[in-house]
Amino acid sequence: MKIIFFGDSLTEGTPGVSCYDILKEKLPQHNLVNCGKGGDTVISLLQRIKKMNDSQTYDIAFLWIGTNDALVHVSKKFPLIKICCNQPWAKNTDDFKNYYQELLEILTGKTKKVFTVSPLIIGEDINNKWNKKLGELSAEIEVLSARYENVEYIDLRKKFISTLSTKKPSSYIVHSIIEDIIVAWLLNKTEQVDKKSKERGLYLTFDGVHLNSAGAQMTANAIIESINKSVQKKV
Repeated sequence: MKIIFFGDSLTEGTPGVSCYDILKEKLPQHNLVNCGKGGDTVISLLQRIKKMNDSQTYDIAFLWIGTNDALVHVSKKFPLIKICCNQPWAKNTDDFKNYYQELLEILTGKTKKVFTVSPLIIGEDINNKWNKKLGELSAEIEVLSARYENVEYIDLRKKFISTLSTKKPSSYIVHSIIEDIIVAWLLNKTEQVDKKSKERGLYLTFDGVHLNSAGAQMTANAIIESINKSVQKKV
């Protein structure tokens, strides 16, 4: 099957451990296309898809976006960086809903099956204000997804929260894009990423957002499970 992935740095697979690399290894029988781009918001992803002029159709599309629409508020520097990178963000929940629905309208028109993936976490303290905001966005994505016959919601966030609820929370959250860039260059091996996670008291990420090996494997497992179910239904 032809499977395309749309999203931000979590989809792209850098910094941190790439769940997409795991998928390529585990699913050699399928044609996978990675259209993730670091820093993308719901608006900038929509703009990018509109410019793609891709006439191809796909069997499955994964839509995984929303984290940066909340992450932009973590640091006063982030909005400036977003403006410089031409990655505008949703100003409120209604704004997010409208742009997300437009994404779904485009993808459902050219894809047999669309899986919407919930935003994950900003910091592994699941009770912080950023995670409460992501919870709101995730709930809206679930409602929007239910309106389409060929769209299915994957609550990956729920799996992450379930795991973290049994752990001692770390308050670490990345506050610097420059730091992320440096880390992406320096931590180019899984062992290095996992070591940094441990140093910071993190379990599924190495900076509160981007995945370590445990987080990447959990994500890949959920995606593979969804793909396999689609294959079984076709058979």
